[in-house]
Amino acid sequence: MVLIVFTFFLFYFLFTYKAGKTYPLLYLMLFVYFVQYVFTVYLIYNVYPVLRRQMPIPQEQLFEYVIPALLCLFLGVFLFNKDINFSKHFAKINPELAARLGHLLLFVSFTFEFLSFLGFPGLGSIISFTYFLRFAGAMCYLFSPSILNYVLLTLVYLGLTRDALRGGVFIDFFMWMTYLYLIFVHKYNWSMKLRSTFVLLAVPLLVIIQSVKDDYRKATWTGRRESGVELFTELAQKKNFDEGDEFQNSDAVISTVGRLNQGWHLGMVLKRVPNKEPFSNGEDFISDIKGIFSLRLIAPDKKKIGSKDKFEKFTGHKLIRNTSMTIGVLGDFYVNFGYWGSFLGLFIYGAVAAFLINFFIKKYVVPDPIKIVWVPYLFSYLVRSGNDFYMVANSIVKGFLIFFAVNAIYEFLWSDLRRNNLPNKYMPRLSNNEPLVQANSLD
Repeated sequence: MVLIVFTFFLFYFLFTYKAGKTYPLLYLMLFVYFVQYVFTVYLIYNVYPVLRRQMPIPQEQLFEYVIPALLCLFLGVFLFNKDINFSKHFAKINPELAARLGHLLLFVSFTFEFLSFLGFPGLGSIISFTYFLRFAGAMCYLFSPSILNYVLLTLVYLGLTRDALRGGVFIDFFMWMTYLYLIFVHKYNWSMKLRSTFVLLAVPLLVIIQSVKDDYRKATWTGRRESGVELFTELAQKKNFDEGDEFQNSDAVISTVGRLNQGWHLGMVLKRVPNKEPFSNGEDFISDIKGIFSLRLIAPDKKKIGSKDKFEKFTGHKLIRNTSMTIGVLGDFYVNFGYWGSFLGLFIYGAVAAFLINFFIKKYVVPDPIKIVWVPYLFSYLVRSGNDFYMVANSIVKGFLIFFAVNAIYEFLWSDLRRNNLPNKYMPRLSNNEPLVQANSLD
Protein backbone atom coordinates (compact mmCIF):
# COMPACT_ATOMS: atom_id res chain seq x y z
CA MET A 1 0.00 0.00 0.00
CA VAL A 2 2.83 2.39 0.87
CA LEU A 3 4.50 1.80 -2.50
CA ILE A 4 1.23 2.36 -4.39
CA VAL A 5 0.53 5.64 -2.57
CA PHE A 6 4.14 6.80 -2.98
CA THR A 7 4.06 6.11 -6.72
CA PHE A 8 0.72 7.92 -7.00
CA PHE A 9 2.15 11.08 -5.44
CA LEU A 10 5.34 10.71 -7.49
CA PHE A 11 3.41 10.84 -10.76
CA TYR A 12 1.22 13.63 -9.39
CA PHE A 13 4.34 15.62 -8.48
CA LEU A 14 5.93 14.99 -11.89
CA PHE A 15 2.81 16.20 -13.67
CA THR A 16 2.36 19.38 -11.62
CA TYR A 17 6.10 20.15 -11.57
CA LYS A 18 6.57 19.68 -15.31
CA ALA A 19 3.43 21.73 -16.01
CA GLY A 20 5.41 24.87 -15.16
CA LYS A 21 8.27 24.07 -17.52
CA THR A 22 6.90 22.27 -20.56
CA TYR A 23 3.56 21.05 -21.89
CA PRO A 24 3.22 17.93 -19.69
CA LEU A 25 0.85 15.88 -21.81
CA LEU A 26 3.08 12.81 -21.54
CA TYR A 27 3.26 13.14 -17.75
CA LEU A 28 -0.50 13.50 -17.64
CA MET A 29 -0.73 10.32 -19.69
CA LEU A 30 1.50 8.41 -17.25
CA PHE A 31 -0.45 9.73 -14.26
CA VAL A 32 -3.82 8.76 -15.75
CA TYR A 33 -2.62 5.27 -16.75
CA PHE A 34 -1.26 4.64 -13.26
CA VAL A 35 -4.43 5.88 -11.57
CA GLN A 36 -6.81 3.88 -13.74
CA TYR A 37 -4.84 0.64 -14.06
CA VAL A 38 -3.05 0.43 -10.71
CA PHE A 39 -4.23 2.87 -8.02
CA THR A 40 -7.99 2.44 -8.35
CA VAL A 41 -7.61 -1.29 -9.04
CA TYR A 42 -5.64 -1.72 -5.82
CA LEU A 43 -8.30 0.21 -3.89
CA ILE A 44 -11.03 -2.04 -5.26
CA TYR A 45 -9.23 -5.22 -4.27
CA ASN A 46 -8.09 -4.03 -0.84
CA VAL A 47 -10.16 -1.07 0.38
CA TYR A 48 -13.59 -1.21 -1.25
CA PRO A 49 -14.80 -4.83 -1.27
CA VAL A 50 -18.24 -3.64 -2.41
CA LEU A 51 -16.64 -3.00 -5.83
CA ARG A 52 -14.82 -6.33 -5.92
CA ARG A 53 -17.52 -7.85 -8.13
CA GLN A 54 -16.20 -5.68 -10.99
CA MET A 55 -12.98 -7.65 -11.16
CA PRO A 56 -13.12 -10.98 -13.07
CA ILE A 57 -9.71 -12.30 -11.96
CA PRO A 58 -7.59 -12.19 -8.77
CA GLN A 59 -5.37 -9.17 -8.09
CA GLU A 60 -2.17 -11.20 -8.43
CA GLN A 61 -3.11 -12.41 -11.91
CA LEU A 62 -4.07 -8.93 -13.10
CA PHE A 63 -0.99 -7.17 -11.70
CA GLU A 64 1.23 -9.93 -13.08
CA TYR A 65 0.49 -8.41 -16.47
CA VAL A 66 -0.36 -4.79 -15.67
CA ILE A 67 2.80 -3.90 -13.72
CA PRO A 68 5.40 -5.05 -16.31
CA ALA A 69 3.18 -3.77 -19.14
CA LEU A 70 3.06 -0.26 -17.66
CA LEU A 71 6.76 -0.37 -16.82
CA CYS A 72 7.57 -1.06 -20.48
CA LEU A 73 5.20 1.67 -21.66
CA PHE A 74 6.59 4.20 -19.18
CA LEU A 75 10.18 3.22 -19.99
CA GLY A 76 9.60 3.92 -23.68
CA VAL A 77 8.22 7.36 -22.79
CA PHE A 78 11.02 8.30 -20.41
CA LEU A 79 13.85 7.11 -22.64
CA PHE A 80 12.65 8.95 -25.74
CA ASN A 81 11.12 12.04 -24.16
CA LYS A 82 13.16 15.24 -24.15
CA ASP A 83 11.48 18.00 -22.22
CA ILE A 84 11.62 21.38 -23.91
CA ASN A 85 11.25 24.38 -21.65
CA PHE A 86 9.39 26.73 -23.95
CA SER A 87 7.62 28.78 -21.29
CA LYS A 88 9.91 31.72 -22.10
CA HIS A 89 8.73 31.61 -25.70
CA PHE A 90 5.15 32.52 -24.79
CA ALA A 91 6.20 36.14 -24.30
CA LYS A 92 7.02 36.22 -28.02
CA ILE A 93 3.50 35.38 -29.15
CA ASN A 94 2.03 38.09 -31.33
CA PRO A 95 -1.50 38.86 -29.98
CA GLU A 96 -2.77 39.59 -33.47
CA LEU A 97 -1.49 36.27 -34.80
CA ALA A 98 -2.98 34.46 -31.81
CA ALA A 99 -6.40 36.01 -32.45
CA ARG A 100 -6.27 35.22 -36.17
CA LEU A 101 -5.36 31.59 -35.55
CA GLY A 102 -8.19 31.37 -33.04
CA HIS A 103 -10.65 32.84 -35.54
CA LEU A 104 -9.44 30.43 -38.23
CA LEU A 105 -9.83 27.35 -36.04
CA LEU A 106 -13.31 28.39 -34.93
CA PHE A 107 -14.29 29.15 -38.52
CA VAL A 108 -13.19 25.71 -39.75
CA SER A 109 -14.85 23.91 -36.84
CA PHE A 110 -18.23 25.63 -37.11
CA THR A 111 -18.23 25.64 -40.93
CA PHE A 112 -18.04 21.85 -41.12
CA GLU A 113 -20.73 21.56 -38.47
CA PHE A 114 -22.96 23.92 -40.43
CA LEU A 115 -22.38 22.00 -43.69
CA SER A 116 -23.32 18.79 -41.93
CA PHE A 117 -26.49 20.47 -40.63
CA LEU A 118 -27.36 21.38 -44.22
CA GLY A 119 -27.14 17.72 -45.16
CA PHE A 120 -23.84 17.54 -47.03
CA PRO A 121 -22.94 13.81 -47.24
CA GLY A 122 -19.74 12.21 -45.97
CA LEU A 123 -18.92 14.79 -43.30
CA GLY A 124 -19.61 12.68 -40.21
CA SER A 125 -16.10 11.31 -39.78
CA ILE A 126 -14.53 14.70 -40.56
CA ILE A 127 -16.66 16.53 -37.99
CA SER A 128 -15.52 14.08 -35.32
CA PHE A 129 -12.11 15.71 -35.73
CA THR A 130 -12.92 19.30 -36.72
CA TYR A 131 -15.30 19.63 -33.74
CA PHE A 132 -12.37 19.86 -31.32
CA LEU A 133 -10.68 22.65 -33.30
CA ARG A 134 -12.95 25.16 -31.57
CA PHE A 135 -11.40 24.41 -28.18
CA ALA A 136 -7.87 24.77 -29.53
CA GLY A 137 -8.95 28.02 -31.16
CA ALA A 138 -10.51 29.31 -27.95
CA MET A 139 -7.21 28.80 -26.12
CA CYS A 140 -5.55 31.16 -28.60
CA TYR A 141 -7.62 34.01 -27.17
CA LEU A 142 -5.75 33.83 -23.85
CA PHE A 143 -2.80 35.35 -25.72
CA SER A 144 -4.86 38.07 -27.37
CA PRO A 145 -6.75 39.84 -24.58
CA SER A 146 -9.84 41.73 -25.63
CA ILE A 147 -13.48 41.71 -24.62
CA LEU A 148 -14.50 40.05 -27.89
CA ASN A 149 -11.90 37.29 -27.61
CA TYR A 150 -12.71 36.55 -23.99
CA VAL A 151 -16.40 36.38 -24.87
CA LEU A 152 -15.62 33.90 -27.66
CA LEU A 153 -13.49 31.79 -25.32
CA THR A 154 -16.27 31.74 -22.73
CA LEU A 155 -18.95 30.83 -25.26
CA VAL A 156 -16.90 27.96 -26.68
CA TYR A 157 -16.31 26.42 -23.27
CA LEU A 158 -19.93 26.99 -22.27
CA GLY A 159 -20.77 25.02 -25.39
CA LEU A 160 -18.47 22.25 -24.17
CA THR A 161 -20.34 22.19 -20.86
CA ARG A 162 -23.69 22.16 -22.66
CA ASP A 163 -22.66 19.22 -24.86
CA ALA A 164 -21.44 17.27 -21.82
CA LEU A 165 -24.74 17.84 -20.01
CA ARG A 166 -26.79 17.11 -23.09
CA GLY A 167 -25.13 13.79 -23.80
CA GLY A 168 -24.24 12.76 -20.25
CA VAL A 169 -20.66 12.05 -21.40
CA PHE A 170 -18.08 14.12 -19.57
CA ILE A 171 -14.71 12.84 -20.80
CA ASP A 172 -14.25 15.65 -23.34
CA PHE A 173 -15.25 18.18 -20.68
CA PHE A 174 -12.61 16.84 -18.28
CA MET A 175 -9.86 16.69 -20.89
CA TRP A 176 -10.35 20.09 -22.52
CA MET A 177 -10.74 21.85 -19.18
CA THR A 178 -7.43 20.23 -18.20
CA TYR A 179 -5.75 21.43 -21.39
CA LEU A 180 -7.08 24.94 -20.81
CA TYR A 181 -5.65 24.81 -17.28
CA LEU A 182 -2.23 23.86 -18.68
CA ILE A 183 -2.28 26.89 -20.98
CA PHE A 184 -3.27 29.09 -18.03
CA VAL A 185 -0.23 27.78 -16.13
CA HIS A 186 2.17 29.03 -18.79
CA LYS A 187 0.30 32.17 -19.72
CA TYR A 188 0.20 33.45 -16.14
CA ASN A 189 3.31 31.68 -14.85
CA TRP A 190 1.56 29.89 -12.00
CA SER A 191 3.76 28.72 -9.15
CA MET A 192 4.10 25.08 -8.13
CA LYS A 193 1.97 25.75 -5.06
CA LEU A 194 -0.81 27.33 -7.12
CA ARG A 195 -0.68 24.55 -9.72
CA SER A 196 -0.95 21.85 -7.08
CA THR A 197 -3.73 23.64 -5.22
CA PHE A 198 -5.78 24.06 -8.39
CA VAL A 199 -5.52 20.34 -9.22
CA LEU A 200 -6.55 19.36 -5.69
CA LEU A 201 -9.53 21.72 -5.80
CA ALA A 202 -10.68 20.03 -8.99
CA VAL A 203 -10.96 16.66 -7.23
CA PRO A 204 -14.35 17.39 -5.54
CA LEU A 205 -15.81 18.37 -8.93
CA LEU A 206 -14.57 15.09 -10.40
CA VAL A 207 -16.10 13.15 -7.51
CA ILE A 208 -19.46 14.92 -7.84
CA ILE A 209 -19.68 14.36 -11.59
CA GLN A 210 -18.65 10.71 -11.37
CA SER A 211 -21.07 10.01 -8.53
CA VAL A 212 -24.04 11.63 -10.29
CA LYS A 213 -23.29 10.51 -13.84
CA ASP A 214 -25.14 7.19 -13.81
CA ASP A 215 -28.32 8.65 -12.32
CA TYR A 216 -28.11 11.60 -14.70
CA ARG A 217 -27.86 9.30 -17.72
CA LYS A 218 -30.79 7.19 -16.56
CA ALA A 219 -32.91 10.31 -16.10
CA THR A 220 -32.06 11.77 -19.51
CA TRP A 221 -31.45 8.72 -21.70
CA THR A 222 -34.23 6.38 -20.63
CA GLY A 223 -36.31 8.70 -18.46
CA ARG A 224 -38.29 11.75 -19.39
CA ARG A 225 -36.18 14.39 -17.69
CA GLU A 226 -34.66 17.22 -19.69
CA SER A 227 -30.88 17.40 -19.50
CA GLY A 228 -29.25 20.49 -18.05
CA VAL A 229 -27.65 22.15 -15.07
CA GLU A 230 -30.89 22.13 -13.07
CA LEU A 231 -31.26 18.34 -13.23
CA PHE A 232 -27.58 17.77 -12.53
CA THR A 233 -27.70 20.06 -9.48
CA GLU A 234 -30.84 18.34 -8.21
CA LEU A 235 -29.23 14.90 -8.46
CA ALA A 236 -26.04 16.14 -6.81
CA GLN A 237 -28.03 17.50 -3.87
CA LYS A 238 -29.83 14.18 -3.49
CA LYS A 239 -26.55 12.28 -3.38
CA ASN A 240 -26.35 11.78 0.34
CA PHE A 241 -23.10 11.61 2.29
CA ASP A 242 -23.79 9.64 5.44
CA GLU A 243 -22.96 11.82 8.41
CA GLY A 244 -21.13 9.01 10.18
CA ASP A 245 -18.94 8.16 7.19
CA GLU A 246 -15.61 9.69 6.39
CA PHE A 247 -15.18 11.31 2.99
CA GLN A 248 -13.16 8.38 1.59
CA ASN A 249 -15.96 5.98 2.55
CA SER A 250 -18.79 8.01 1.08
CA ASP A 251 -20.90 6.69 -1.77
CA ALA A 252 -19.58 9.46 -4.03
CA VAL A 253 -15.94 8.47 -3.55
CA ILE A 254 -16.65 4.75 -3.89
CA SER A 255 -18.59 5.28 -7.11
CA THR A 256 -15.77 7.50 -8.43
CA VAL A 257 -13.22 4.76 -7.77
CA GLY A 258 -15.46 2.32 -9.60
CA ARG A 259 -15.88 4.64 -12.57
CA LEU A 260 -12.16 5.34 -12.88
CA ASN A 261 -11.24 1.65 -12.81
CA GLN A 262 -9.94 0.43 -16.18
CA GLY A 263 -8.72 -2.91 -14.87
CA TRP A 264 -12.05 -4.66 -15.18
CA HIS A 265 -12.13 -4.92 -18.98
CA LEU A 266 -8.44 -5.83 -19.09
CA GLY A 267 -9.16 -8.54 -16.52
CA MET A 268 -11.88 -9.96 -18.78
CA VAL A 269 -9.39 -10.03 -21.65
CA LEU A 270 -6.75 -11.82 -19.57
CA LYS A 271 -9.35 -14.32 -18.40
CA ARG A 272 -10.65 -15.11 -21.89
CA VAL A 273 -7.47 -14.95 -24.01
CA PRO A 274 -6.04 -17.46 -24.82
CA ASN A 275 -8.19 -19.85 -22.74
CA LYS A 276 -11.36 -19.39 -24.81
CA GLU A 277 -10.29 -17.02 -27.57
CA PRO A 278 -6.88 -17.43 -29.27
CA PHE A 279 -4.39 -14.64 -29.66
CA SER A 280 -4.89 -12.53 -32.76
CA ASN A 281 -1.21 -12.88 -33.70
CA GLY A 282 -1.17 -9.38 -35.15
CA GLU A 283 -4.20 -9.74 -37.44
CA ASP A 284 -6.20 -7.09 -35.58
CA PHE A 285 -3.17 -4.82 -35.51
CA ILE A 286 -2.76 -5.11 -39.29
CA SER A 287 -6.44 -4.37 -39.84
CA ASP A 288 -6.03 -1.31 -37.59
CA ILE A 289 -3.17 -0.05 -39.74
CA LYS A 290 -5.17 -0.61 -42.91
CA GLY A 291 -8.16 1.20 -41.43
CA ILE A 292 -6.06 4.19 -40.41
CA PHE A 293 -4.68 4.76 -43.92
CA SER A 294 -7.83 4.08 -45.91
CA LEU A 295 -10.81 6.27 -46.71
CA ARG A 296 -14.35 5.08 -46.05
CA LEU A 297 -15.41 6.40 -49.46
CA ILE A 298 -12.98 3.94 -51.05
CA ALA A 299 -13.26 1.18 -48.44
CA PRO A 300 -16.80 1.35 -47.02
CA ASP A 301 -16.21 -1.82 -44.95
CA LYS A 302 -13.18 -0.40 -43.11
CA LYS A 303 -13.07 -0.85 -39.36
CA LYS A 304 -15.20 1.56 -37.34
CA ILE A 305 -13.86 3.62 -34.46
CA GLY A 306 -15.24 2.45 -31.12
CA SER A 307 -16.82 -0.68 -32.58
CA LYS A 308 -17.98 -3.10 -29.90
CA ASP A 309 -17.05 -6.14 -32.01
CA LYS A 310 -13.49 -6.37 -30.71
CA PHE A 311 -14.60 -5.78 -27.12
CA GLU A 312 -17.20 -8.54 -27.23
CA LYS A 313 -14.85 -10.93 -29.04
CA PHE A 314 -11.96 -10.69 -26.59
CA THR A 315 -13.90 -10.18 -23.36
CA GLY A 316 -16.94 -12.39 -23.97
CA HIS A 317 -19.08 -9.60 -22.51
CA LYS A 318 -22.11 -8.50 -24.52
CA LEU A 319 -22.77 -4.78 -24.54
CA ILE A 320 -26.21 -3.29 -24.50
CA ARG A 321 -27.56 -1.57 -27.57
CA ASN A 322 -25.96 1.75 -28.60
CA THR A 323 -23.03 1.13 -26.22
CA SER A 324 -19.44 0.88 -27.39
CA MET A 325 -16.28 0.11 -25.44
CA THR A 326 -12.71 -0.82 -26.22
CA ILE A 327 -10.22 -3.12 -24.55
CA GLY A 328 -7.67 -0.33 -24.19
CA VAL A 329 -4.08 -0.16 -25.42
CA LEU A 330 -2.87 -2.68 -22.85
CA GLY A 331 -5.52 -5.20 -23.88
CA ASP A 332 -4.94 -4.47 -27.56
CA PHE A 333 -1.24 -5.25 -27.47
CA TYR A 334 -1.87 -8.34 -25.34
CA VAL A 335 -4.38 -9.94 -27.73
CA ASN A 336 -2.22 -9.10 -30.75
CA PHE A 337 1.25 -10.06 -29.53
CA GLY A 338 0.80 -12.22 -26.45
CA TYR A 339 2.23 -11.78 -22.96
CA TRP A 340 5.88 -11.11 -23.78
CA GLY A 341 5.35 -9.58 -27.20
CA SER A 342 2.99 -6.99 -25.75
CA PHE A 343 5.76 -5.65 -23.50
CA LEU A 344 7.94 -4.87 -26.52
CA GLY A 345 4.95 -3.40 -28.35
CA LEU A 346 4.06 -1.12 -25.42
CA PHE A 347 7.67 0.03 -25.13
CA ILE A 348 7.67 1.00 -28.81
CA TYR A 349 4.25 2.63 -28.41
CA GLY A 350 5.53 4.83 -25.57
CA ALA A 351 8.70 5.68 -27.47
CA VAL A 352 6.81 6.67 -30.62
CA ALA A 353 4.37 8.79 -28.61
CA ALA A 354 7.24 10.66 -26.93
CA PHE A 355 9.05 11.11 -30.24
CA LEU A 356 6.00 12.50 -32.05
CA ILE A 357 5.18 15.04 -29.34
CA ASN A 358 8.77 16.24 -29.08
CA PHE A 359 9.10 16.38 -32.86
CA PHE A 360 5.99 18.53 -33.17
CA ILE A 361 7.07 20.91 -30.41
CA LYS A 362 10.58 21.34 -31.87
CA LYS A 363 9.39 21.63 -35.45
CA TYR A 364 6.34 23.86 -35.02
CA VAL A 365 5.85 25.20 -31.49
CA VAL A 366 9.29 26.59 -30.68
CA PRO A 367 9.46 28.70 -33.87
CA ASP A 368 5.81 29.78 -33.52
CA PRO A 369 4.70 29.27 -29.88
CA ILE A 370 0.98 29.91 -30.46
CA LYS A 371 0.90 26.49 -32.13
CA ILE A 372 1.06 24.96 -28.66
CA VAL A 373 -2.74 24.82 -28.89
CA TRP A 374 -2.33 22.07 -31.48
CA VAL A 375 -0.60 19.69 -29.03
CA PRO A 376 -3.74 18.66 -27.09
CA TYR A 377 -5.70 18.54 -30.33
CA LEU A 378 -3.26 16.11 -31.95
CA PHE A 379 -2.40 13.93 -28.97
CA SER A 380 -5.43 14.09 -26.67
CA TYR A 381 -6.36 10.44 -27.16
CA LEU A 382 -2.98 9.30 -25.84
CA VAL A 383 -4.10 10.37 -22.37
CA ARG A 384 -7.31 8.34 -22.39
CA SER A 385 -6.28 4.97 -21.01
CA GLY A 386 -9.49 3.25 -22.08
CA ASN A 387 -8.89 3.84 -25.79
CA ASP A 388 -7.44 1.12 -27.99
CA PHE A 389 -4.56 1.46 -30.45
CA TYR A 390 -6.83 2.01 -33.45
CA MET A 391 -8.60 4.95 -31.86
CA VAL A 392 -5.37 6.59 -30.69
CA ALA A 393 -3.40 6.10 -33.90
CA ASN A 394 -6.31 7.09 -36.13
CA SER A 395 -6.85 10.31 -34.18
CA ILE A 396 -3.17 11.24 -34.50
CA VAL A 397 -2.93 10.50 -38.23
CA LYS A 398 -6.18 12.27 -39.11
CA GLY A 399 -5.29 15.09 -36.72
CA PHE A 400 -2.00 15.68 -38.50
CA LEU A 401 -3.76 15.78 -41.88
CA ILE A 402 -6.11 18.45 -40.57
CA PHE A 403 -3.19 20.32 -39.00
CA PHE A 404 -1.25 20.40 -42.28
CA ALA A 405 -4.31 21.66 -44.17
CA VAL A 406 -5.26 24.37 -41.66
CA ASN A 407 -1.64 25.34 -41.06
CA ALA A 408 -1.11 25.80 -44.81
CA ILE A 409 -3.99 28.30 -44.82
CA TYR A 410 -2.57 29.99 -41.71
CA GLU A 411 0.89 30.28 -43.29
CA PHE A 412 -0.51 31.54 -46.59
CA LEU A 413 -2.79 34.19 -45.14
CA TRP A 414 -0.40 35.66 -42.59
CA SER A 415 3.10 34.80 -43.78
CA ASP A 416 4.21 38.46 -43.73
CA LEU A 417 2.95 39.03 -40.21
CA ARG A 418 4.62 35.83 -38.99
CA ARG A 419 7.92 36.71 -40.68
CA ASN A 420 7.99 40.13 -39.05
CA ASN A 421 7.12 38.61 -35.68
CA LEU A 422 9.87 35.98 -35.59
CA PRO A 423 12.82 36.85 -33.34
CA ASN A 424 16.15 37.29 -35.06
CA LYS A 425 17.59 34.02 -33.81
CA TYR A 426 14.86 32.12 -35.69
CA MET A 427 15.31 34.04 -38.93
CA PRO A 428 17.42 32.50 -41.71
CA ARG A 429 20.37 34.69 -42.56
CA LEU A 430 23.23 34.61 -45.05
CA SER A 431 26.58 36.30 -44.89
CA ASN A 432 29.76 35.83 -46.83
CA ASN A 433 30.91 32.82 -44.81
CA GLU A 434 27.83 31.86 -42.82
CA PRO A 435 25.62 28.87 -43.59
CA LEU A 436 21.90 29.21 -43.62
CA VAL A 437 20.52 29.02 -40.07
CA GLN A 438 17.34 26.99 -39.90
CA ALA A 439 14.30 28.85 -38.68
CA ASN A 440 13.40 26.07 -36.26
CA SER A 441 16.82 25.50 -34.71
CA LEU A 442 17.08 25.43 -30.92
CA ASP A 443 19.55 27.18 -28.68
